[in-house]
Amino acid sequence: MARLTTGMLVAAVMAETNREMVSAVLSHRGDASRGAIFVRLEGQNGQARIEGRHHDPDDGYVWAALHGEDWIESSAADAILEKQISYDQDCWVINIDSPDGINPFAHHDG
Repeated sequence: MARLTTGMLVAAVMAETNREMVSAVLSHRGDASRGAIFVRLEGQNGQARIEGRHHDPDDGYVWAALHGEDWIESSAADAILEKQISYDQDCWVINIDSPDGINPFAHHDG
């Protein structure tokens, strides 16, 4: 089976999310074939959660927060993403309104 490119995965999940009337906005476009994906979940009261995907040998792709707390201040989330982009210009960043903390990308294999 062919592997989805990062660009195809991002487009598909964003389209599905928008169909479900959840705001998903691409804030940084990365390498279409293989860029890393970071999801900024926008919570309540100016809180955010930044999740990144990594490969686990036993579980496949796993999404996890890039910070210790469940939710962090928006300014701290901005700083994390700026640092990630400075390390890797090929990464993708998607902002999603998610007061319940659900990452729609976590339900899709890439």
